[in-house]
Amino acid sequence: MQGLSAEVRGGAIPQDTILKFRKGEIIFSQGDPGDCWFEVISGTVRTCHFHIDGHRQLTGFFYQGDVFGVEYGLRDSAAEAVTNAVLARRPASSGGPDAPGQNRALERALDSANQCIFLLGRRNANERVAAFLLIAAKRLSAIGSVPLPMTRGDIADHLGLTIHTVSRTISGFVRQGLIELDGPQSCRLLDPGGLRAIAGEEAGVAIGKMGAMPMRRPFAGQELGA
Repeated sequence: MQGLSAEVRGGAIPQDTILKFRKGEIIFSQGDPGDCWFEVISGTVRTCHFHIDGHRQLTGFFYQGDVFGVEYGLRDSAAEAVTNAVLARRPASSGGPDAPGQNRALERALDSANQCIFLLGRRNANERVAAFLLIAAKRLSAIGSVPLPMTRGDIADHLGLTIHTVSRTISGFVRQGLIELDGPQSCRLLDPGGLRAIAGEEAGVAIGKMGAMPMRRPFAGQELGA
């Protein structure tokens, strides 16, 4: 795949469509018009739906190469930067020359939504957390350590569990020798086969069919300061 730096230099992605967000910064709010969508160039983004009672439902995590915000009408969720992030903003298309690109983006966004539905369909906490770790490793093409920049609270909201349950489940996986924590935001999958057995045969087949996200090479100056 052609590197992003060449696309920017060639004018395929104008510089004014490249946006930088700091950790915790809001990208768009629930109820905003869906007049554009985004591709993650670097960093991690989360989308959240806020219910009338104030409950937050975390609907997805998006990594380098992922797209999000492909919606029509008013946005059903908000988006926030989990880490410092660089995004490419794409205008929504109503059928012009950009429509094929938007259709491909919609397909990728639907794939992310299906992964969320798949995770929530697992029967218990062990299955959900095991599937979450396997999906993260697959989507990030992680070899060795799997980065987990989100908080335990984010993971809990995403999986429909409590923070205590997520922490207890991860600690259990460590004791069983399935994973090793490299720090609060990174882990190493020591026994992927064991995790697949916990997640279930159906999960293993589904995750095996998932494609890794297309990685783009960074362009000069894209990183934000700490």
